Amino acid sequence: MRSLTYISISGWLNILLQVFGGCCSNVFVLEDLLYNNKSEYSLGTLVTFSQFLITSILSIPISTKGFIRPTVPVSRWIFPVVLYFLTSLLNNLVWQFDITVPMHIIFRSSGTVVTMLVGYFFGNKRYSKHQIVSSIFMTLGTIMATLPEGNSLSIEINIKFLTGILILTIASVISAFMGLYSELIYKQYGNQWHESLFYNHFLALPLFVFVSPTIYREFGVVLQSKQVTLGAFKFPRQLLSLTVNVLTQFICTKGVNMLAGETSALTVTVVLLVRKFVSLILSVIFYGNTMSTSGMIGSIIVFGSAAYYSISGISDRKIIEVKKET
Repeated sequence: MRSLTYISISGWLNILLQVFGGCCSNVFVLEDLLYNNKSEYSLGTLVTFSQFLITSILSIPISTKGFIRPTVPVSRWIFPVVLYFLTSLLNNLVWQFDITVPMHIIFRSSGTVVTMLVGYFFGNKRYSKHQIVSSIFMTLGTIMATLPEGNSLSIEINIKFLTGILILTIASVISAFMGLYSELIYKQYGNQWHESLFYNHFLALPLFVFVSPTIYREFGVVLQSKQVTLGAFKFPRQLLSLTVNVLTQFICTKGVNMLAGETSALTVTVVLLVRKFVSLILSVIFYGNTMSTSGMIGSIIVFGSAAYYSISGISDRKIIEVKKET
């Protein structure tokens, strides 16, 4: 199984900057967008459509000679495109089901375990005990870090909330299958993350016709938001937040696609798990929340487990190389 160390230092730093810088900024702006949204709409559908549209435009595969012909047959992208569309839409729809940003981070942090289960039962993958232990501890550590202290832990369970949890569960499973299928494409056709970035977004645009009425209504909400002044111009605050969110999403998605082209589906999930934890820390700092004792312990577990995962990957490859030589 591929690991992080197969990427060059400069390449790894570039991916880190895009994944952590772009994705963490994206979540932070999204939280601000949701916090200032006083309407009955979640804005999730508009956010998803805007991200797909702008990413498609910014990632068009062109060169000085014109449009670059795809290495991977376009038909091979149809299945992951549908999965990616569903996952993105579902993850942005949950805001109207009493799912908060911290709860969203907690639940999606289980992605590592889901990826391992899907890979084991459907991808004929086998993971070392080091990978299993580190992945489980990373998930547990992130959950500990996001659990509030004292009486604030109580959550009113209702049908609306349970519906949100069900949507997140479905999205996690779909995402795991998408990662597994994308890994097969990379193995067959090589690292074609540029094509993945463009076609996964561009081919999904026609699917938004089914939710176009919602997009139209949510865009009206954004345009009617409070005005802010930038120089000599005034803009709706929510429109500016949406613009920043879309641009940072492009940077984030580009980094994740680069990572997926260089590593396994499990490694991608692990990196994104740590990224979600960093997003949580930034949310705590900038929104004035305090971190509990369990939160600090959880942070140590997450980063310690991530380091253990990387080190165990090096050790496992050395053992394989020794066996091959003997």
